[in-house]
Amino acid sequence: MKYKVLLFFAFFYSLIIHAQTVAYDATFINFDNTDCIDLFILNTTVKGHQVDVEVSYHNSLVDAQNNINPLTRFYTYTSNNETVYARVSNTVNATYATSQITIALNVFTCCPPPPNGQYQFDFCDVDNDGVETAYLNNLYQTEGRIYNTLLCGLYDNELTVTYHLSYQDAVDDLNPINPVFTFSTDTYIYSKVKNTVNTEVNIFDYILNITTCTPVDDDADGIDNVREDANRNGNINDDDTDNDGLKNFEDDDDDGDGVLTINEDYNNNGSPLDDDTNSNEIPDYLESNVTLSTVTFNEVKIKIYPNPVTDYLKIESNPLKEASVAIFDLNGRKILNHTYSVNYNAINVTKLHTGVYFISIKVNGVQTTKKFIKK
Repeated sequence: MKYKVLLFFAFFYSLIIHAQTVAYDATFINFDNTDCIDLFILNTTVKGHQVDVEVSYHNSLVDAQNNINPLTRFYTYTSNNETVYARVSNTVNATYATSQITIALNVFTCCPPPPNGQYQFDFCDVDNDGVETAYLNNLYQTEGRIYNTLLCGLYDNELTVTYHLSYQDAVDDLNPINPVFTFSTDTYIYSKVKNTVNTEVNIFDYILNITTCTPVDDDADGIDNVREDANRNGNINDDDTDNDGLKNFEDDDDDGDGVLTINEDYNNNGSPLDDDTNSNEIPDYLESNVTLSTVTFNEVKIKIYPNPVTDYLKIESNPLKEASVAIFDLNGRKILNHTYSVNYNAINVTKLHTGVYFISIKVNGVQTTKKFIKK
């Protein structure tokens, strides 16, 4: 009898773990009045907080139910308020669900549409230092990036994308900027999309804005909501690093490694944002394989001076040992590599142009990044 009871509870528990898959209805409002849209923008809405699921789109409910004839990512619709169907398939068990998608044209009743496909992305400057970073490749995940017939029917591997600071550079394929782009003022970005099938190109323009806001930390993990935007696309609602169904700003253990985010501040400077103990440029609080909370770290206090600097920048650390140093400009370009030691304790920055720079310093296995101004 006891065995049967255990079997019943095991079966009941399995039903809880593998709850019925659901698919949510959604509406795609096309803001730019072109006839091609990116259906992937709807993925987060269609699946909600479910994990271990994948989404496909189909022209008919029957196709969605039978999982046949999926639509391409960049889909050409034929009429306003067109209906397509989404299928959410569970990758762990055999369950699936379907939902209805409405594709609607936006009617600009209040104002004219943005000129030349220009869209604005706002990045909140929580620490009020006048500097923010955007991951340009992720901006399409907000409903702001437009697509036209150039992209319709194409897959990711048939497109190349580069970013430029001027329209002419985009036309001429000159001076591409780093997709991880750091900026200090409102900045126009020109995105060049090239169709590798027929060599056609199109150029989109949008503006990155720095805005002020009040820091909010809903999950009390030591990182305010805006900084939980791990993919740096200005949208905190599509970040769930550990795929546990909780968005990062709701989750006090963002990488699911059993160590609270607030405890992954290994350099003890009050913020987990600049802790990258394996030097792969991903903060430890977003990497589940970095669980170093049981290791004792010697606190390394680092100071750079003078700041602003004219000619020589000095580093002061306790304890003072050899350090690996790199300097980056606001566009993320590495300007200088340097080995700093007791015998060579100043970095010549006289050749740097006036402006804001970042210096990355690694001492005793602990890496930190600081901002300085070159006069």
